[in-house]
Amino acid sequence: MKLATLLTLILLATVARAQAAEIPADATALRRFALVASSNDGGPSRTRLRFANSDAESLARVLASLGGVREGDLILLRDTTRASLLQAFTELRGRLGREQRPRVRREVFVYFSGHSDEEGLLLGGERVSYRELRQWIDSVGADVRVAILDSCASGALIRLKGGVHRASFLSDLSTQARGHAFLTASSADEAAQESDRVGAAFFTHFLLSGMRGAADANHDRRVTLNEAYQFAYNETLQRTETSRAGAQHPAYDIQLAGTGEVVMTDLRVTGSRLVLARELAGRIYVRDEADRLVVELRKEPTYPVELGLEAGRYHVVLDRDGSISKGEVNLPGSGRVEVAAADLASVAPLISFRRGDQPEPPAPPPDLAPPAVAATAAPTRHYRHVGFDLVLAPGYRMSGATGEPVEHAFMLGLLGHSDHVRGAQLSLAGNIAQDGVVGAQLGGAVSLSYGPVHGAQVAGYNLAMGGLHGAQVGWIGSVASGQVHGAQVSLVNVANGPMRGVQVGLANVERGTMNGVQVGLTNVLRPDGDSRGVQIGLANVATGGGVRDAASVGLVNVGRKQRGVQVGLINVADEIDGAQVGLVSFARKNSGASISLLPIVLDGENHLTLGWTSASAANLGFKLGTRRVYAALSVGITRDTEADGPRYYASTFGLGVHVIPRDRRFFLDIDITGTNFETFSPARQAHRNLASLRLQAGYAVARRLAVVVGPTLHVQTAWDNDDRRPRGVSFAEQVWTSGGTTVRLYPGLVAGLEL
Repeated sequence: MKLATLLTLILLATVARAQAAEIPADATALRRFALVASSNDGGPSRTRLRFANSDAESLARVLASLGGVREGDLILLRDTTRASLLQAFTELRGRLGREQRPRVRREVFVYFSGHSDEEGLLLGGERVSYRELRQWIDSVGADVRVAILDSCASGALIRLKGGVHRASFLSDLSTQARGHAFLTASSADEAAQESDRVGAAFFTHFLLSGMRGAADANHDRRVTLNEAYQFAYNETLQRTETSRAGAQHPAYDIQLAGTGEVVMTDLRVTGSRLVLARELAGRIYVRDEADRLVVELRKEPTYPVELGLEAGRYHVVLDRDGSISKGEVNLPGSGRVEVAAADLASVAPLISFRRGDQPEPPAPPPDLAPPAVAATAAPTRHYRHVGFDLVLAPGYRMSGATGEPVEHAFMLGLLGHSDHVRGAQLSLAGNIAQDGVVGAQLGGAVSLSYGPVHGAQVAGYNLAMGGLHGAQVGWIGSVASGQVHGAQVSLVNVANGPMRGVQVGLANVERGTMNGVQVGLTNVLRPDGDSRGVQIGLANVATGGGVRDAASVGLVNVGRKQRGVQVGLINVADEIDGAQVGLVSFARKNSGASISLLPIVLDGENHLTLGWTSASAANLGFKLGTRRVYAALSVGITRDTEADGPRYYASTFGLGVHVIPRDRRFFLDIDITGTNFETFSPARQAHRNLASLRLQAGYAVARRLAVVVGPTLHVQTAWDNDDRRPRGVSFAEQVWTSGGTTVRLYPGLVAGLEL
């Protein structure tokens, strides 16, 4: 037991060292160039835009102040024409041509804001096709090319070369990366939208918010391409999914080789930083002195957020579930100012327009009243108050049918109906509340409310059409549309809006954003934004465009973009930055850990091994896993120390760490394995196994071929007097015997090839 504890501590210490590894000091230097273009004019058949030029100017300022682009390496074009855009690419190509120093990686950012259609950019009465644009971008000669288009149907640029409209994820990019990344504000058949309220296009607005620090998910004060795009995707989709123009889905196409990350902005280079205190929680808006919306984000109360801003006076507005607070801060030219609390104020309604042929009419102002106020305020309609009523069926009630809407304090009946309930509704068959409930509905078969429910619904089947702040308890099903704050407990639970609470049932379905728990035989979560919670069930499914910082515990777990833990017999994840623990784990990409008997990571580190060890003469196996953690599986063959001894077959399984990752010519692995011996001889059966600590140093002689060698420490346990002394062991061997059980501790070697 002491030896096993020692081996475990050694492995855990090695994992900690691997996680703490830093970027080498001889990393490639970087020089960045940017071409930022815009045009409000899309031609005579297009509505003139309001914010394309200002969007471009804002992006240029952020690239210059936080993005490492020198003043002489930035080209800014307003009211762009075809000729001026072509000339700008020619000038950019010349500037890159003059930067030919060794070990200098050249990056180019190309941004366009304006009109486009399925075929290309629209510049006044002229056009630049997507094919031409890609050719111009590819011809500049940069090592890394990042193009960002905020215009209608810009996703057609991705389709041109077979790119796929995907969710908000970008592969990690290293300082040795080569290739391109094309980001678009919308898919090939969608309109990009801009808003008077934010004073910009939605996608650019949230991209800039993210680049200023709102997207810094790991809080290292650097915003990567992955973090910036992911933040812009989630926020853009959330803000546009209920707009009249329809949901806007940003897309991307990436053809980049390498590992690591590309940093978009570095907050450490700016002298002025606005810090949002840890305890602030909700949607936060930061406006400058001219009342322009500079940053917008949704913040959790778990960490502070640093924003890189220019010096000046800013207004900070916090919307916490409808409770609006507002404050003012003066940001000096250097240093950091923390915001912890503010005074109450109101927020203007949102008005949006399509970036397409026709402007959308303004949407009606949303109800900004906090839920707590809405629950206790007088109804917007005029109701005749009835303290007690007996209702047999809709239209047949003791209080009489006067044609005037009725608000009930307590209603008893067979099939109850009330225009509004502020108290309790109790019926044998079912309850119907037209405009909402503040209190409780209790029915034998059905409880239905077309308005919001603040309280409880208890019936065979519960339906809250206007949202739920409370609990639904049913023996058949519970369905809630709109915001859900509370619990659903039924055989089948369905939440069609954002949910913060608990679902407990045989089958649970959440189709919005969930911050809570699902407990059931089958749990289905389809998030459009972030989801933080737990799924516990036989089968857990989480799909959608958002990111789940959550845990799934069940026999079968299926996730998409899940940052968290999957624990089950079978785990399937499209992309997961976390841990998969189970019998079989499958992921398209995972930079975390995959601890399973059969871990399959398609974009991970998977290697075929051919080798020899001092415990097994010939071994064939695999190392399957992620960049840092892997599972080792192998089968081998060996003979007994006796001349006429039987042949033994060895099966090995273990877990290890890539101390020095495999993306370098020299690498180093350490693992702990367990080996079981079997023989097919009826006269002699194996009664022993082997635990091994292996340190393996490797050298890649070719791209797909490496030589591996290293020392091992073996602990062999034999029982029923089946002790066999390993071949070739003549030094540093320790033996302990107790009855028919023998334990041998001895060193050894491992050598072989990895493909």
